[in-house]
Amino acid sequence: MRGFLEEVAADLYGRFGRRVSELTVLFPSRRARLFFTDALSRIAAEPLWQPRWQTVDELTTEISGLRSGDRIRLITELYRIYSEFHTEPFDRFYAWGDLLLNDFDTIDKYMIDAGRLFRNISDLKELEADVSYLTPAQLGILRSFWASLAGEGDLSEEKRRFLAVWRTLAEVHRRYKARLAELGIAYTGMIQREAAERIAAGRAALPGGGGRRYVVAGFNALSECEKRLFGFLATRAETDFYWDYDDYYVSDLRQEAGLFVRENLRRFPPRSDLSHDCMRRPKRIEAVAASSDAVQCKYAAAILADLARRRAQEDPEVAAGLKPALGKETAVVLTDENLLLPLLYALPADIGRVNVTMGFPLRQSLAYTFVERLVELQNHRRKKGGGWTFYHADVAGILAHPYVAECDAALTRTMHEEIVRDRRISVDAAWLGRNGLLKRIFSPAAEWRELSDYLLGVIAAVARQPYEGDDARQRVEFLAVIAEQVTKLRNSLDECDIDLTAEVYTSLLRRHLQTLRIPFEGEPLEGIQIMGILETRNLDFENVIILSMNDDNFPGNHMAQASFIPYNLRAAYELPTPEHHEGVYAYYFYRLIQRAETVHMLYCSHADDKSTGEPSRYIYQLDYESGFDV
Repeated sequence: MRGFLEEVAADLYGRFGRRVSELTVLFPSRRARLFFTDALSRIAAEPLWQPRWQTVDELTTEISGLRSGDRIRLITELYRIYSEFHTEPFDRFYAWGDLLLNDFDTIDKYMIDAGRLFRNISDLKELEADVSYLTPAQLGILRSFWASLAGEGDLSEEKRRFLAVWRTLAEVHRRYKARLAELGIAYTGMIQREAAERIAAGRAALPGGGGRRYVVAGFNALSECEKRLFGFLATRAETDFYWDYDDYYVSDLRQEAGLFVRENLRRFPPRSDLSHDCMRRPKRIEAVAASSDAVQCKYAAAILADLARRRAQEDPEVAAGLKPALGKETAVVLTDENLLLPLLYALPADIGRVNVTMGFPLRQSLAYTFVERLVELQNHRRKKGGGWTFYHADVAGILAHPYVAECDAALTRTMHEEIVRDRRISVDAAWLGRNGLLKRIFSPAAEWRELSDYLLGVIAAVARQPYEGDDARQRVEFLAVIAEQVTKLRNSLDECDIDLTAEVYTSLLRRHLQTLRIPFEGEPLEGIQIMGILETRNLDFENVIILSMNDDNFPGNHMAQASFIPYNLRAAYELPTPEHHEGVYAYYFYRLIQRAETVHMLYCSHADDKSTGEPSRYIYQLDYESGFDV
């Protein structure tokens, strides 16, 4: 089996030879670069320099002259502008401020006039005059939406609040972008829009001059800014386009997987033709219903063991242990990233190396639980006389935590037994400070800046202590990541000069830390690949095992509550909608299996409050439409 990246590498090397090093290559993911380089190294007859790599974001940053800002800083600056129009605590704003920033990002990526989008248009004549560039169908969607909000006196409280915020968003968007421009920072959509506008105005220049040759490979759904960028590359430089698709879903107009590729082929025709008939080749496809997520993981491990056993029977070198039974030609794809740890625990020991491309969730680490203990300890502290006391449950949790207990097990055990024996509700800080570490931990931190310094000091002190727990190798790294994020949050809040309470600060810190994932160390080109669905772009595997293929998870509807812009307006202005999401994920699925020889699709058939237990629509599509015997 020749994968997409191998075909692209062979075509480029056949056309350019050693001059392939002079190309500038754009892939939709960084992982595709690594696999492309591996494919090129196996084709090349002599040593080569790699091509020059660029992403869309890097290219638009060079053209626009703007630089990307830190996410926390961007949200805090948005709050400063928003709070001039509405009164809302920062911790309540933070979650939906992140959502609003995503909306602004999308508006700019799709080159939408924010002033028109955010207007409350109640006069239909004004509507027709103002958005005459829309099609009759889009105009009808807008009419019906604003007609539902026409009689404001009859509206519910939610709709009135929606309109109150909506009327200010155009001005918030305008002033927010002006503020970021003053600071010299921007969000991704703002950067891409500035680059697209410079291109349209004829003020854009290609980085490094116009003599460079570009290769654009493996993209799918393009925003309006990306379309203008690729059009600019096609006209101002020699640019080759490669599209990763199969005729099975592109030729059939009913297949949503080809929704974006069909337009891309019309706009940017490929210079070279690769193989697009892989779905006609024989495949072994299985759909497996499991009674629980744990059973899915155990069965995936059984599939891997069976594949390894078959490979050993077919290849004497594998049977002799001269090479691994399974390598990077096998992928386990997790559409639900929460199954990562159960899967890792379920894997058999004899299947060889494993490369995990997904990060370890920080919230599931002992380091995060330790920070949670510290925050709760400070939340429940009390002033008593001239000193401080801490709540007994928080104290017990700290003393029992491995990071503290293992530093002096006898002392911490004795202290805990004494608290229980004396039935203490509040424990005095002076009594708790038996050594340097405990004295630092059981000290008060009232104001949010003090709490930030307190967390950094305790984390540093704990990291210096000897420790022999199961996570000893990861402990210092996890603590270092937390310390870095605490410092980043502190700097962003200081720069924005926002007054916070300690409670608001801890809420922000929790929300931020819970989103972090720590990347695993590994060799990406060796071993079984355990991946998320986004990481499979442009990569091809002989054996594919997909977990959690329930319809409410894959494709699911991740956009249902992810925008302040209602569906009607998103559809009218051709912003991404759930249909857009379904087209993207259908492409990810069919592209993943098109070159595979064996495909195992596992799903949990147990229905509960989180899942219907229904198999994914893609399983049904393969069963009824593909001609394969599922």
